[in-house]
Amino acid sequence: MNKLLDYIFLMRPMLIIPVWTISLLGARASLWRERGTSPITIDRYPFVDFSTSDLNILAMLGLATLLAGGVFILNQIYDADTDRINKKLFLISDGHISAAEAWKLYIAVTAIAILGAFLMNWQLGCLFVVGAWFGFQYSYPHFKLREHPYKSFRNNIVAHGMLAFLFGWVMYLNFNIEGIIKSVPYLLAVGAVYLNTTLPDLEGDKTSGKTTYGGMWGVVKTQRTSFMLVLSGMLFSIMTADYGFTVTALVTSPFFLVAWLKESIAVSTVSSKVAILALSIFAAIFFPLYAAVLIFTIVLTRIY
Repeated sequence: MNKLLDYIFLMRPMLIIPVWTISLLGARASLWRERGTSPITIDRYPFVDFSTSDLNILAMLGLATLLAGGVFILNQIYDADTDRINKKLFLISDGHISAAEAWKLYIAVTAIAILGAFLMNWQLGCLFVVGAWFGFQYSYPHFKLREHPYKSFRNNIVAHGMLAFLFGWVMYLNFNIEGIIKSVPYLLAVGAVYLNTTLPDLEGDKTSGKTTYGGMWGVVKTQRTSFMLVLSGMLFSIMTADYGFTVTALVTSPFFLVAWLKESIAVSTVSSKVAILALSIFAAIFFPLYAAVLIFTIVLTRIY
């Protein structure tokens, strides 16, 4: 049982929460568009009528869990030395799970995710292939993304922001330019959070030779850029009539601002958690079952 839990938490379910959240919000946006409903129509807002019998959404989230979990497994395989220095993600770095075991699990969950996605929807399958490639490219040393902050940043925001949104979008509508445009606020939000996550690991990244914007720019410029990305996402959400995102950005932007003004890495960490929580609450409003999934995941993680 303990080994099974090790395998589950090797996939880092807490980091998959943003993927679930953004995918659900992508599904919400496409369902509204498919029904021709305005997001500010009072008699239909804020709830979207997701049918409890519609297992496709849950299946998509399950497959996205395997896909994202595989990416995080691969990342830990190649980041074992850095994780040891930073004293985090101990499962591989401390030898609880061997690299060989981790590779087998990565291949299995990625293959199942992609195959399952194609069985559901060929467009979803294609998006999963792109997501798997971005994740592989991010971690595999041959591509040297460690040495290119821009490429690391690009892969993160596209995979966890745009692609995650499109996973949900293609559940009700075909892949199109509108879906890409509507994903931009989420892409920018992921960018803001990603920049913050590079700050606590500055020492370990420097020792291992990993180059991030946090290490290249320093704390202040990274925090300032993160704040500007939040504002840009809020403005873009207004232009795309995604007012739920606008509200969450308004709630979270002061935390990013305070982190910048105080030059506090601790506040940056808090701001990222608040942003993820706010978007997750937003998603749970439209898909109430998601609240139960979130609570279960958080409680199980704490127990583990």
